[in-house]
Amino acid sequence: MHGLEASWDSWLPVSEFLDPRWRLLALDLPWRAGNDYAWRGRSPGRLLADALAEADEPPAAVVAHSFGANATLELLGSSRGAAGRAAAMLCPLYRPPKVAVTWEVFDRSRRAFDRHVRHGLLVRLGERAAALDPEIVETMADRAVDRVGPTGFLAVFQQFVDSTLLPLDRIGVPLSIVAGGNDPTLSVRAARELADALPTSTLDIDQDYDHFCHVKWPERVATGLTKFLDAHIGLPDGGR
Repeated sequence: MHGLEASWDSWLPVSEFLDPRWRLLALDLPWRAGNDYAWRGRSPGRLLADALAEADEPPAAVVAHSFGANATLELLGSSRGAAGRAAAMLCPLYRPPKVAVTWEVFDRSRRAFDRHVRHGLLVRLGERAAALDPEIVETMADRAVDRVGPTGFLAVFQQFVDSTLLPLDRIGVPLSIVAGGNDPTLSVRAARELADALPTSTLDIDQDYDHFCHVKWPERVATGLTKFLDAHIGLPDGGR
């Protein structure tokens, strides 16, 4: 499950390092890059349930990033459909209960979102960014921020606000919470509080990781996913 303004192919780097005996299904979800946000009339968890229902069989496990991770947590805490026997959440959004929703938090989140969109562009450009004129890159970043616009930010901010209201205690499947020391969206402290609120979770913190760790360090992320999935559900043929 990809994050906001991403797409199914953001998982291709990680997929290259996963065991080929897994059948991988990368969904292209309504919050994909370039969407018009008309989907906001329904909750992300319901939209994810609809998407999974189109698959020909329930997933053995779910791996989700950022906005997609929150949609997965919402679905796992509900009774709207199967979301796997185990789930790995990469850099989810989480507001600890003691963090009040204030204008200061809103403004700080708005600035962080701007940086997040710009950083996401640089990650997608990869090595090409170094070959471009810095002014061109800055113009591209400005356009990316404008294209996502206030509606995209409000979608993310609503997920952040609502995350502390999710029925996390209802989730019974094994969970891996993957967080990074360089992720401004989910601090290490918030990641620990989220893991504490999830009775079946383990916390995997890599101080090098930022919010786009699955794109920048795909082999390391795949290694962690393999260890987690092997421990809880094994390989499709029962092997190790």
